[in-house]
Amino acid sequence: MVMHLGARSLKTGVAVTIALMAAIALGMTPPIMAGVAAAMTTHPSVQRSLRAMVQNVYGNFIGALIAVVVVIVFGDQPIVVGLTVVFVIALHLKFGLHRTLTLTMVTVIFIMSSGMTDNMQFLFEGIRRFSMICIGVVSATLVNLLIFPPHYEHTLYEQILEQTTMLFKWTRLLSGGASDNTKIKKEMAAFDSRKLKIENYYHWYKEERLFSKKFLLVKLRRTVIFREMITATRLLHHALNELDRNENTYRLLPSDFRETLRLRLSGLMTYHERVLLKFDGKIRRKRHEEQAKKDYCHSSELASTFFSFFTQNKTDDWLDVLPLISTIIDYSQHVEHLDQLVSSFQTYHKKVNQIN
Repeated sequence: MVMHLGARSLKTGVAVTIALMAAIALGMTPPIMAGVAAAMTTHPSVQRSLRAMVQNVYGNFIGALIAVVVVIVFGDQPIVVGLTVVFVIALHLKFGLHRTLTLTMVTVIFIMSSGMTDNMQFLFEGIRRFSMICIGVVSATLVNLLIFPPHYEHTLYEQILEQTTMLFKWTRLLSGGASDNTKIKKEMAAFDSRKLKIENYYHWYKEERLFSKKFLLVKLRRTVIFREMITATRLLHHALNELDRNENTYRLLPSDFRETLRLRLSGLMTYHERVLLKFDGKIRRKRHEEQAKKDYCHSSELASTFFSFFTQNKTDDWLDVLPLISTIIDYSQHVEHLDQLVSSFQTYHKKVNQIN
């Protein structure tokens, strides 16, 4: 079995190491709780880490305070610890702190199990143990901020490009009648999985905050472009689903219309592919515009072609492919809009035309 370790895995290890070393250096025992807190609070984006740090410190402070008060008033019997955990869970859910709940429960149990009998000693022990949790939380945040800070732009673009490339291949095969039904069913599940991954990367990229105002507008424009890329890819995926679902009806269409539809769809996908490459600066803009005139067919032309054939060959079977035609037209409009967004971006930001 081959193990793939990403940056997040490595950063989690570094954060745990730093938290343990800091706790040992300050003479805090057992230092393992600082490591546990660091491992539990490492997040995929810097912005999420900063937000989680504030929430964890706040949530754990509430949990620690309740734990100290309960032990002083009621003691540390197992039933008291259990009821305290239930109360803390209810309180966190009430105030929307569910993301910090797991670590807070660990904090409550950790503090209440100190075994101190003197109230003043227990109070200081509670503060010390809460401080250990804070060391772990802060360590995880600083590591994510300073060591290999995540840059999701390149990964997001590569994921979109991979997804669309596979969609291009299977759409061409299916529209040309050369697909393998067994394999395409498996590929459909993979498309759904990659779609969720792309959405996650997009949200993480969108959450990233820039400290330089110089690149803020660039980031905002690229966010819009990525959103449109995802929309276009989703519509192509939907078109492939429609082709697969109505494959028999599609094959029974008149051969001349089926060929026309195949050519229009193929040209549209070629246009889409060139727009993606243009965004990364791999195709010259002028060259792309010249080729686009040959490959691309406006959505109005596709609709006119469909209704022209439908008028000549009226049959209910044609209604089964109407959702496919509608999806292709919608896909066409979004690809054209994507091209306009990329052209506008490259006009105003000529020095940042390549993905970082």
